[in-house]
Amino acid sequence: MQIFKKGDLVVLNGNLAAVVGLPGDPEVPPEHVALWFGEVNSSNGSASTRPIAWTVPIEYCRLAPKLEYRH
Repeated sequence: MQIFKKGDLVVLNGNLAAVVGLPGDPEVPPEHVALWFGEVNSSNGSASTRPIAWTVPIEYCRLAPKLEYRH
């Protein structure tokens, strides 16, 4: 089983996501990670804008390739 840390970028089904939760964190089941794919629940940019994280089994994820920096 791959061990991730918060902030890691991972690939799940060809989509890039950021690890935002780990097993033992509130709302994250054992052997799962919480991933953020850039989705938000927004009311036209109001103060109620909230990010949406999905929990998935760790085994479905793989570490993303190293970042490419551009300027």
